[in-house]
Amino acid sequence: MPHAYPLHVDVDATCLCCGSVQRFRFASASDHVVCPHCRTHGGDEKAVRRDREHVALWRGILEAHDHDARAAASAAADAKTDAAATIARLTAEGEQLRAGALDGSSAAGAAVRDELQGDLVRRAERATELTNRRLDKAMAALWRLQAFHHPDARKPGSCICGRSLTACGESRVLEANRQDMLDWERRNLELLRAGKRHGLPPEHPEVAGG
Repeated sequence: MPHAYPLHVDVDATCLCCGSVQRFRFASASDHVVCPHCRTHGGDEKAVRRDREHVALWRGILEAHDHDARAAASAAADAKTDAAATIARLTAEGEQLRAGALDGSSAAGAAVRDELQGDLVRRAERATELTNRRLDKAMAALWRLQAFHHPDARKPGSCICGRSLTACGESRVLEANRQDMLDWERRNLELLRAGKRHGLPPEHPEVAGG
């Protein structure tokens, strides 16, 4: 009886004699779908031999399946053991962390330590950034203030606001911080000219003119 399997390629097909799945390579659609094992006992007169060989074949197949099943079970048991060991190790390291005594000699301990150190660095960088922004805000306020309160070059001892330097409270406040403010302005001008983030206010001549 013709079959519908593809030709000239390896295919898995069910042997019509023993019923086992075997690897075939058909040259024509009229090839018998009978495995090499069963071709040796074709014919009615060999029925007893055929049955005996079928039993042996299926026993071999079942033994192979049993072997694969045992191997899979063993692999699963090993994986379960490894998982239990990993859980135990992580639990112990968690207890060490809670106790403040991390074992840095283990790979996981070193990784956690590095992560903690990295987290500390990130927090420090964030804190530094926030501090710098607060400083920029304060210095920008002083810069705006000094635009209206600084010594009048035309009238020594006077503030540009018209009051004397001693009577101008803003000038007294600025005088204590003027050099720091000027240093801050110089550093931020360098950042501005380098195309980096700076804290100069938008009305600063170099910012507005840029």
